[in-house]
Amino acid sequence: MNFRAQGRALRVVMLIGVAAAAPARADDVTDQIKEALSAYSRGDLPTAMAGLEGALNMMRQNRADAYGSLLPAPPAGWKADDVETVSLGVALAGGGTGASRQYHRGDDTVTVSILADSPLLQAMTALASSGLAALGGMRTQVVNGRRTIYMKDDGSFTTIVADRIVVRVEGKGLSEDTLKQFLTAVDFATVERIGR
Repeated sequence: MNFRAQGRALRVVMLIGVAAAAPARADDVTDQIKEALSAYSRGDLPTAMAGLEGALNMMRQNRADAYGSLLPAPPAGWKADDVETVSLGVALAGGGTGASRQYHRGDDTVTVSILADSPLLQAMTALASSGLAALGGMRTQVVNGRRTIYMKDDGSFTTIVADRIVVRVEGKGLSEDTLKQFLTAVDFATVERIGR
């Protein structure tokens, strides 16, 4: 590899590293796009592609952070871990942008997650419409006017928002009422608005 190619490769790695670092501000995204356009106009396609991918990663992270802010506060008697976010492009693990949080009360643990554009969406839709659903203890329930899928074996409620966002509450071994307490604490109108 010659020095010019090494320099170009180093710039690509640096752009990806910068994109993956701290949370992005809107002007950081714009800066990445401008850098990509500049590189493209010079015919430097690897740097241009890295810049655009960096901008996409920042936008995905912004959206994941927005979903994280919608995870409910812990109910009385529960404690909550920090929010964890995920923002993967389709090329990585099938993609998906979202956030999850675990809640604890003694030995009980509940996980609430909001995930957009995930392969889980297609899997849940297919499973719910198949005859296999009942074999796994799955049944449809309406909770606060929202259609959900309850899976007894997993101890989970799952619902689909705006045809592209999966909201899941999981707490193996916990009562349906406990899980519903977390599910009904999610602001679904805002989840849908942010997901558009």
